[in-house]
Amino acid sequence: MSANENADRTSWLGREFLTWLWFESERNSTHIELADIGAVSIDFGQSLVLEAPGLGADGNTVKSDAPAQAEEARTALRTGKKVAKTRILIDHGEQHYEVSFSAETFTFGSAKLPTVLTSVEDERLDERLALFDRLEAILDGLYVKFVRLRMDQAEWASVRSDMHRWVLRSSDQD
Repeated sequence: MSANENADRTSWLGREFLTWLWFESERNSTHIELADIGAVSIDFGQSLVLEAPGLGADGNTVKSDAPAQAEEARTALRTGKKVAKTRILIDHGEQHYEVSFSAETFTFGSAKLPTVLTSVEDERLDERLALFDRLEAILDGLYVKFVRLRMDQAEWASVRSDMHRWVLRSSDQD
């Protein structure tokens, strides 16, 4: 099986994960509780690409400082599209991370880490590596939370119903 065929077979999971993450961030006033990590705040920055399976370039791209708040993004959800690419903004305590995500390839990239505080070169490297480790733990925690939910048929049915109501709600009613 080619890489493109595999991406076609699994990209729905990445789109569903990002769409759930958007829903969850709004449902919980942007705070999501993760085991062993604590509360993280999630938002979406600069660009939100929404696509339906098989549409590819016919998707919607919403660019703004708050694309998840744009009516165009909510309208795309109402037509059956899900998030295909975005930049995820994560706050954990005083630390702010940004990372891009592509649902098609299920890959994270171009991460922006919190400012390194130490001025000693060896310690700076250690601090940056620790920040990367923390970002990886947060992303893993978000995905594990999603997969556990997704595998529980009864709970997922309830969440899907909640997500459906959320999609239908107009953004000007939020």
